[in-house]
Amino acid sequence: MDYNKVAQKILQLVGGEENVESATHCATRLRFVVRDEKRVNQKELDRMNEVKGVFSTAGQLQIIIGQGAVNKVFKALTQNTKIAQTDLNEAKKAAMKNMNPFQRFARMLSNIFVPIIPAIVASGLLMGLLGMCSTFGWVNNKSGIYTLLDMFSNAAFVFLPILIAFSAAKEFGVNPFLAAALGGILIHPALQNAWTLGEGVKNTITVLGLNVSMVGYQGTVLPILIAVWVMGYIERGLRRIVPNVIDIIVTPFLTLMSTAFISLLVIGPVGRIIGDGISFGLQALYNGAGVFAGIIFGGLYSTIVITGMHHSFHAIEAGLLSNPAIGKNFLLPIWSMANVAQGGAALAVYLKTKNKKLKSIAAPAALSCLLGITEAAIFGVNLRLMKPFIAAAIGGALGGGYIVLTKVAMTAVGVTGIPGIAIVKQGSMVNYIVGFAIAFGGAFIATFLLGFKDEIEEVEADNDTDTNKEVSSDSLKCDIMENDIVLAPMKGKAMLLKEVPDKTFANKLLGDGIAIDPEDGVVVAPADGKISLVFETKHAVAIQTDSGAEILIHVGIDSVKMNGEGFKAFVKSGDIVKAGDKLLEVDLEILREKASSTITPIVITNSDRFKAVKELRVGQVSLKDKLLLLEV
Repeated sequence: MDYNKVAQKILQLVGGEENVESATHCATRLRFVVRDEKRVNQKELDRMNEVKGVFSTAGQLQIIIGQGAVNKVFKALTQNTKIAQTDLNEAKKAAMKNMNPFQRFARMLSNIFVPIIPAIVASGLLMGLLGMCSTFGWVNNKSGIYTLLDMFSNAAFVFLPILIAFSAAKEFGVNPFLAAALGGILIHPALQNAWTLGEGVKNTITVLGLNVSMVGYQGTVLPILIAVWVMGYIERGLRRIVPNVIDIIVTPFLTLMSTAFISLLVIGPVGRIIGDGISFGLQALYNGAGVFAGIIFGGLYSTIVITGMHHSFHAIEAGLLSNPAIGKNFLLPIWSMANVAQGGAALAVYLKTKNKKLKSIAAPAALSCLLGITEAAIFGVNLRLMKPFIAAAIGGALGGGYIVLTKVAMTAVGVTGIPGIAIVKQGSMVNYIVGFAIAFGGAFIATFLLGFKDEIEEVEADNDTDTNKEVSSDSLKCDIMENDIVLAPMKGKAMLLKEVPDKTFANKLLGDGIAIDPEDGVVVAPADGKISLVFETKHAVAIQTDSGAEILIHVGIDSVKMNGEGFKAFVKSGDIVKAGDKLLEVDLEILREKASSTITPIVITNSDRFKAVKELRVGQVSLKDKLLLLEV
């Protein structure tokens, strides 16, 4: 690959140097913040053989190049230009500037609610299981074990203000422990439980001449969000005027006391009214418009995903669940229908297209949609061809209409597709599965009926370019000599690549392979060979085996943003290694804290040169256990 030519072509297709505000890269992707997305020629970028995928998300244009090559393309891109180089966190902040106010608001809510989704999912799942057990008489709902499990299931909702406060503190620049204390004040046992408000307010007190209702905010969303936002302004304002010598005592005290008073006197009551208004308004629309609401919501949801506004729905759904008069999430099943419909359209594209590159993306993208991950299908397949995206909207509308007709609801947030079955309310599972089939099948059939313009002829014509000839020539330099065995480079739990929480790996855009959720931080060579690359941030290493396989070991997901913190390398590029030689070491505690996941993909980046890449073992593995068989 002529990296200079590739970089020049990419720069030209993203609108030139003057259209790039900043750029960075991770282990596999170039990440641009561009000034005007209309100047980006995404179609031509997709047609480049060196590019494995292009999508725009969260204000960033991301171009998948692949391990090793991305570093060299980035270096060639920036060495002769004035493009500002940033780290990933700075790039995300810069990307926010490209969002409109609604998108920034949605991203803010997403940043707050996504970290607490696991707790809500766990509680919602247990709540659903308990309801089923009680309905069918499998357990005595007066028994001690039921009482304990019921307490476990509603804890996340009772203490939701504390969870939200702690998460929102990071977003609003507040001391997280002060925010958590404020959340505790709003649900203090001295206050009347919020779920008993239907019985009337039982106690009021007089504060500064004002009558204050002693009512708690268990399960509420909006009051604590507003309160922590206000707390941020108060804390920052105090730090500007309080002398440093007494700051550690005075600032926290005044911040918590003043915010608590404001929250109980003003923010709480107003926030509750607004939150209830939103929840009851949506319920009225849901009940009044009926099937029509499901058709509209299901058909438009994927379009909303493109804008990024869907991130704000987590807050609304949490409000529905925590409202004692509603207590169910009737929106998420509709979103689920829209998601699986994208999969139906992508599968139809896989069966119809003659474009090998599009096929390689469409099949795993369709599977990802069934698991609730739609970005690859939307940005890599359906929206690119447009008519499949329209077909998916039709499927989502059909499925959404059926879901509303049969009153399907869920007990948590954040889980769609097949995993969503686990949180469907008792009595709705069959209808959820039927709606699932309607959405998927409807989009599949609509894609065949609408058709789309296949890109095969354009791609073949593009194969005559000088750049692609050079890539083809370079790709032949690595001759696969024989079958190869890849051993486990880490101790832990081996899993299929599709389970990795990153669509680039899960969709096998970089190649086939396997993954490990590690037990310790030692990484060893999985085969005899030569170190082709050790990343500057030491979070990934590439090896070319003696038989010609190219292996990428990528420790953790989004671990590049750690900038090498917690990592130590024991080899360098060009070193010859034997299977079992120590390559890297990482502090797992730091990795868990600062990366999105500790799961470590082991990818055969030239897997297209093999007849098959077969997993030999999943589950618990030790160093040197056989993981993969590479068949020539």
